[in-house]
Amino acid sequence: MLSNSELVWLNNQCVGDVIAVEQFTHALTNDVFLITNDAHKQFVFKRLNRDARSDEDRQAELLVQKLASEHALTPTVLAHNASYKLQQYIRAELLPANSENRFEILAQQLMRIHQLPALHAPKQRLAFELNRLKKQLDMAIDGQRFQAMLALADQLDKSSENNTLCHGDLSLNNVLQGKGSRYYILDWEYAVIACPAYDLAFCNCINGFSKSHSETLISHYYSALTPPQTESLQSLQKKCDLYLKIFIYINELWTLCFVEKG
Repeated sequence: MLSNSELVWLNNQCVGDVIAVEQFTHALTNDVFLITNDAHKQFVFKRLNRDARSDEDRQAELLVQKLASEHALTPTVLAHNASYKLQQYIRAELLPANSENRFEILAQQLMRIHQLPALHAPKQRLAFELNRLKKQLDMAIDGQRFQAMLALADQLDKSSENNTLCHGDLSLNNVLQGKGSRYYILDWEYAVIACPAYDLAFCNCINGFSKSHSETLISHYYSALTPPQTESLQSLQKKCDLYLKIFIYINELWTLCFVEKG
């Protein structure tokens, strides 16, 4: 699973001899492995997809992950370069997809993320992401639909408050439940400075929640806000609906670029 050059790099990070490698199959953007060394210590090793994010994006991701780890939200990065990342392994379980309180838990984790300082990540740039994905596609797409989505993306970019650090990819696979109901958030490569509706909508999109479940998540989040709220629940839901349209389309293009093409 790991090449000789990757094993050499790991050895140079004082990992030691790797005796076991297990791939996390749910990871889509990067190849992610649980590695065990000859001292039976475990680490997470990532083979980064350099087509998916730029070097500048990766540097921002590292700074955001460092910030989040300082607030005990995520594992610590131990070493990295342009192609690989080595990070702390935390023994924890994925949040079950059928957990009865999954919407409340996700809302709580979004609230934890949004309370971090709005630093390091790029500002919301949906129009940029759409154009980048289009350039990476090697097939024709519906031009009229693309232009309509691009116009909506530009509208949302210009109207965003850009005052909240958003995770940008909060799937159930990116939430770990540790001991004592302690939760950890994984994979910060799509973090942006945007607004809460951005994260709520993408969380609903990436998890494939129904309309009623989406509204449940938004309601849990809204009820956790410290009063007085600056907008109504209905206003937040409408804003989330607009973002959701964009994210559904972005995910379609992303799948064409990195899943079906792969």
